[in-house]
Amino acid sequence: MKKDNNESINFQNNDTPQDAIMNKVNQTFDEMVQDVKNIINENDQGSNIK
Repeated sequence: MKKDNNESINFQNNDTPQDAIMNKVNQTFDEMVQDVKNIINENDQGSNIK
């Protein structure tokens, strides 16, 4: 586990600006996907309550 963390830190330190932007884009996209899944789950639960 420690090795993975160190590799992650080294990778982050070596990011080019484009890599940093793409990482942020990917994080934002993943958050949006999770938000949409949560909305769908809430809607499904609400329609089953009838």
